[in-house]
Amino acid sequence: MKTKIIMSIALLGFLFSCQSDSENHEKSVANDVSDAIAMAGKTAEEFEGKLDELLTIEMASKASCFDRESAKKDYTKAGSFESLKYVWKKTNRTRRIEFMKGNFIDAPVEDRIELSWVKNTTLDEFKRNYHALTKQELANAEAAMNEKLREMQTNGKTTKSQTEAAASMAKASLKGNKVTVVSNVGDYSVFVESYMLGAELKDLKVFYKGLSFTINVDLSNDQDFNDKKAIEVTRMIIDEKLK
Repeated sequence: MKTKIIMSIALLGFLFSCQSDSENHEKSVANDVSDAIAMAGKTAEEFEGKLDELLTIEMASKASCFDRESAKKDYTKAGSFESLKYVWKKTNRTRRIEFMKGNFIDAPVEDRIELSWVKNTTLDEFKRNYHALTKQELANAEAAMNEKLREMQTNGKTTKSQTEAAASMAKASLKGNKVTVVSNVGDYSVFVESYMLGAELKDLKVFYKGLSFTINVDLSNDQDFNDKKAIEVTRMIIDEKLK
């Protein structure tokens, strides 16, 4: 478990390294985002602490075809990260995940719909953050990740074996990253596939009128079904809350 936590920290470290190239860029983005907020119909601050007003239980129930009474609301807020999950009782579904290199288990899966990462941004910055990484960007990300892990090992926060395991898992995540543009969903949307903590993940990243957010749906072992439901939920949010 500690190894997985270390890897997550390292990944966050290299993401910031890749996405914040310079102080001038950060200032430019801040100015552009301010302009985007001024033009947007809604701001992220309006939904801070109340994401259930953006993705309501009624929407989640309609998309999942599960009754609202049996849903559990799981709300997480940690710093700038905020997430709302509607979770239904455990099913008989399982999913194979890798908990150590070459070792797999069939873990139970819950039915859920999740909304997270609601923020104001510009279309250019959104595309910059969510695009297929080039070979050079992959190399830069791997270098930043390795540097972060070496720093943690030097400071005694991890052992050599833990560092090597975390690096291996993070590299697998990088190589498994895939971005696909989705037509006619918001102003611009992409599916982002990644490999994190031994499992494959697929998020729908959405941009609409200066507001971006992430939808993750896991209602079936059929990924195409989950993709369609993620798009359905997104359109509900836009049509009912953002237009």
